[in-house]
Amino acid sequence: MGGNSGDIAMSTNPDDSGSTETPLNVLLLAPTVGGHEDEVCRELLHGPGEREHALLVTCMESPAERLDVWTDHENGRSENATVVDVEAAARSTVAATAGTDGPPNAVVESVDPETDLVGLGDVIDRHLSALVSEGEATVCVHSVSDLLQRAEERAVFKFLEVLTSTVERAGAVAHYHMNPDVHDPETIETFEVLFDSVVDLRTANVADE
Repeated sequence: MGGNSGDIAMSTNPDDSGSTETPLNVLLLAPTVGGHEDEVCRELLHGPGEREHALLVTCMESPAERLDVWTDHENGRSENATVVDVEAAARSTVAATAGTDGPPNAVVESVDPETDLVGLGDVIDRHLSALVSEGEATVCVHSVSDLLQRAEERAVFKFLEVLTSTVERAGAVAHYHMNPDVHDPETIETFEVLFDSVVDLRTANVADE
């Protein structure tokens, strides 16, 4: 298992009140190689309060791969997870078929390839509302980098601006993966302003398993 939350270097964008409460929206900068991305993702999903309901938004990774991160924890039950599969059509037929299998009882919704980011936001909002009604909910978006392959930067920024506000209103917590290896520093800085805090796995001290 990865290091505990105390091992993760987290920079925070404090609000005007100087609040030090747990950030609701976290940008996770995870490089291509190393960085313990899955371990830190698992920590952010479950949190110190052991959240029981998860909404996993995946683009290029299969639902099964993202569910594995959630369920590899004593409180990560598949029946409490919902996966929104954004790019099922973009993966190979074999990968897409395997991905929709997933653990039993998990809800998986594949988004139509013609769905734009506004429509994707509606799907996420619907599932998040349902999960919040059942208890504390946590969201993982994997990933911002994949979304930037799907749409223009301005559209992705607006999508995330709305989504982070939705998460805050719902009283949920969320983290958003981004691969710093495939973006210039200016692009990363543009998106950092949307989040309460940033975890940069290029510099974070995360304990080995």
